[in-house]
Amino acid sequence: MLLVAGILRGANADEVKSDMNWSDFLARQDLVWNSAPNTWEEGAFIGNGLLGAMIYSGGTNGWQWEVGRSDVTDHGDRIALGKFLLQPGGGINSATMRLDLWNAEARGDLKTAGGDIHWRSFTHARDLVNVIDLEEPSGQAPAKITFQHIAPAPARAQYQNSSISEDDQNPAATYGQTGGVNWCEQPLHEGHGYVVAWAENDAIPGHRHFFFTVDYSQGGELTTTKAVADIQTAMKQDFEELVASHRAWWHSYYPESFLSLPDARMESFYWIQMYKLASATRANRPAIDLMGPWFRRTPWPHIWWNLNIQLTYWPVYAANRLELGESFVHLIDNDFTNFINNVPAQWRSDSAGIGRSSAYDGKRSVPGLTGSGVMERGDLAWALHNYWLQYRYSGDESFLHNGLYPKLKYAMNYYLHVLAPGSDGKLHLPLSTSPEYPNPHGTGNALVHDANYDLSLLRWGLNTLLAINDRFNLADPLAGKWRDTLKNLTPNPVDENGYMVGSDQPFAVSHRHFSHLFSVYPLHLVDAQSTNDRPLIEKSLDHWASMPKAWRGYSYTGASAMSSWLGREDDAVKFLEGFLDKFPKPNTMYTEAGPVIETPLSCAASIHELVLQSWSMDTFGTHLRIFSGVPDSWKDVAFENLLAEGAFRVSAVRHDGKTKFVQITSLAGAPCRVSTSLPGKVVASGSRPFQVTEETDRDGHPITVIDLKKGETVLLTSADEPLSAEDLAIKPVTGQTGTLNFYGSPK
Repeated sequence: MLLVAGILRGANADEVKSDMNWSDFLARQDLVWNSAPNTWEEGAFIGNGLLGAMIYSGGTNGWQWEVGRSDVTDHGDRIALGKFLLQPGGGINSATMRLDLWNAEARGDLKTAGGDIHWRSFTHARDLVNVIDLEEPSGQAPAKITFQHIAPAPARAQYQNSSISEDDQNPAATYGQTGGVNWCEQPLHEGHGYVVAWAENDAIPGHRHFFFTVDYSQGGELTTTKAVADIQTAMKQDFEELVASHRAWWHSYYPESFLSLPDARMESFYWIQMYKLASATRANRPAIDLMGPWFRRTPWPHIWWNLNIQLTYWPVYAANRLELGESFVHLIDNDFTNFINNVPAQWRSDSAGIGRSSAYDGKRSVPGLTGSGVMERGDLAWALHNYWLQYRYSGDESFLHNGLYPKLKYAMNYYLHVLAPGSDGKLHLPLSTSPEYPNPHGTGNALVHDANYDLSLLRWGLNTLLAINDRFNLADPLAGKWRDTLKNLTPNPVDENGYMVGSDQPFAVSHRHFSHLFSVYPLHLVDAQSTNDRPLIEKSLDHWASMPKAWRGYSYTGASAMSSWLGREDDAVKFLEGFLDKFPKPNTMYTEAGPVIETPLSCAASIHELVLQSWSMDTFGTHLRIFSGVPDSWKDVAFENLLAEGAFRVSAVRHDGKTKFVQITSLAGAPCRVSTSLPGKVVASGSRPFQVTEETDRDGHPITVIDLKKGETVLLTSADEPLSAEDLAIKPVTGQTGTLNFYGSPK
């Protein structure tokens, strides 16, 4: 049915205005401490995607900056570097602190017997330098700032309090000074090593400026030259210009997208994750491991591929921060030869894989037809699903054709090598591990046949390859084999409780991973809105959720996202509230023995699912769903410039329980199909008259289709709801009194 097009009671697309004071808005999200944070889990964190520091008292009568650089490893494992300790002459009587998100700097006051010390600190957004600006009482001896080196040791052994063998011990550090810059040089195994350098000046009367950095050498000659030069360059700059250039980067970063929620705690948590992401990585800097630049004592000092790194990057896509996702893509691109060498030698001509964990080089073997212990086969395929999302939200066809397609072929060929026909004539997978599902009859992980985790990833990968082959008319000689495999592949195993772990293993004990539910989320191989698929999805989700004993934070965020897809809005929010109630540390970090950064970031991704969904059952399909996970109790929600699959930039406002408008820009020219949540008939306006039709989706639900072309923007509103200028303003919703600035000091 053709609907009204072109005229909207005087409203035009260019009348949508962003009514934002970013400084004020982010100030209500700042982390605020009214007493000294004693631990890493309570500290203020700063970073630029490579360098960083965690700031806290450490339970001492001083203030410390724990030094971090995310690529410094020994034998492939992250290591502690050291800390700078600030000690006033009379000691600290009390302390307050604030992490200013808008300016990406921590600042605070230290009350001492000699007066108040005011300080601020930031990791420069671009330059490889950390900065401390001190303003001290006149007439008092200046506070001492000293470097305390930590001898490098294997992190897992150190965590377990194991003795360190002589072979694992590194040479002692050496200290010196060059051109007024102090340094500590630490050689490591295999010719690696790092240098910490620092210096200070007092170019501005009443202020001391302290600078420190870390340089890292991988296999080359270790020298102090670059670290010293970085400090000298920073010291020569006009300090206020240094501050201004740092702030300019962040002031450009934040407005890439906007989201405001009526739940002030959740809103603050979300924006702290946006800060955390850009502090932890950049397009040309290392991918995020389990802790980013902020090392802490841990049994997990490298990259985990069976959940952690994938969830870490999920929020960058809808948040319109795809440049941050490039660091993950580069990790796979730069070392793909190592992924190939991870498979058995006889398959390396056409296959690739990755084991459960690895250093930054991606070296970790995967099993052949048989094996023992941990036998996760699908971790590279899952990582490539993130690669796929990077394409889906950007619409970059060359990235799809030249980047994902050849790598996904390698990942799928590994599966094809291990498939074998069974007595039922179907193709089956050999024993494998469904990530970390426990062995119900002993220790370690269960080994299962036809793991749902693997079957789901195999189905997704083969369907995606076929769709890409058709899209680019590639006539790939393997296409026939892919089709035959899908035709003959054994069904995903289910029982009376829903999806099983494997064909010989029901889901029978509490488990934190949702790997057995991959057909639902994130792969959407089954349709949450279909009367055929929905009962199985609901039964499976409910059965998993009925055994929460072993759940961890990401269990709650995954359950929230699945609930959003099912339209269980209240459940979706309750799962997120459950996560926020139980798991984040006062600074929003998250630990399970050691830091695991992915969980709070996955919460941000699940928040996106509340306000904007764009999953489709067709590989290149498009279906935007506006506010489909928002509960009735949330009367006001606003977002601007979030991204959707199919490369759409979307803004929308909900006020007094009603959607006021939806604005969509097409970045790639994909078909624009929207469940708008607008009441009544949908009207479009923009630079030309748009054709708006109402159709039904594959499940018989109404969907609005707009003839939107690449580069065009359309404004959608209701013909039945008159709009004011206020209705067309994108601005923060009213925050809840008492929960603003929720994070920082424990509450």
